[in-house]
Amino acid sequence: MKNKVKAVLMDTGVDKNHEYLKDNIIGGMSFSCDDEYITVDDNYEDENGHGTSCASVIKREFKDVKIFAVKVLDEMGRTNIQILEEALKYFLDKDFRLINLSLSVIENEEVEDLYGICRKLKEKGKIIVCSLANGFEKSYPASFDNVIGVKGFILEDENSFWYNKDKDIQCIMDNNPYMNCKPGNSYALFGKCNSQAAGKLTGKIARMLSEEPEMTFESLNDKLERMACRNNWTEKDLEASKRYPDFKKNLYDKNSPILLKTADAVKEALKLDESDGIYEYSLFSRKIGLTYDNCFEVLKKLEGEFNIKFDYPNISRYDFVSIETLTNLVAKTLSYQKDNI
Repeated sequence: MKNKVKAVLMDTGVDKNHEYLKDNIIGGMSFSCDDEYITVDDNYEDENGHGTSCASVIKREFKDVKIFAVKVLDEMGRTNIQILEEALKYFLDKDFRLINLSLSVIENEEVEDLYGICRKLKEKGKIIVCSLANGFEKSYPASFDNVIGVKGFILEDENSFWYNKDKDIQCIMDNNPYMNCKPGNSYALFGKCNSQAAGKLTGKIARMLSEEPEMTFESLNDKLERMACRNNWTEKDLEASKRYPDFKKNLYDKNSPILLKTADAVKEALKLDESDGIYEYSLFSRKIGLTYDNCFEVLKKLEGEFNIKFDYPNISRYDFVSIETLTNLVAKTLSYQKDNI
């Protein structure tokens, strides 16, 4: 029998009413700075969207996770180290084993007190998972030895991760973007950032804790090393591992009614004309104009055209690479719905 795992998500808050997340959110709170004082209240509404996306990343890895949202970032994704420290101290004696952070301090002269708080949390049996700041080789608390630091990269396959407990950033997690929740029951592609990678590892650890609730920080590190695809790497190894999708694996069957209808729906959603080369280019090319933000509009258009309902959290960037891959997604969804009527 699996044990319930409660994870603290320190971020921009969360949309507790999102259809995909509402059964996993068990509460929340907010820490903010008013002049020179830290204020605490129970308004953890997500005005940015980042926290809601991270929550859905965690859930996709472990659907039974219980998430307590702690709003420490404002609507612009900003905070200060005092807010972070106070929020972390609050959980020293609370019944939560797992803490997810997607925020960073860059200057190391500011982090001595933060390190001490993370050390105390580790001594209390807490496990902190933190993303490395995007574009940096070192940031805090991700680089602390009492925190599991995570960086995202496109690896051999999307189930891959690399792990070395002795590195400053212990984990490299495959980072293929998926459709993740946004406030207001919407979705957008979210990924190619270290935040998604940290959420993905947090979900994996939540699953592991559900099976072994007494697992320590040290035993978790050992187990993650054993599970990892590799334990030692260089920057050259990262570049060598990177996979690239072939957006035209097969010749298009332009007589396929599903493909033609899919292409028409994409043209309409993206306001393309007949000469825009929709079969010749990747949908993410500048010529076609698909973006991480407007993928949801394309999916909604396809749902209306085919009278289907997509499983959004399991749709990745690779489903949008070309008209062919998008047609395959539509056909698979049609087949699934037919088989489950």
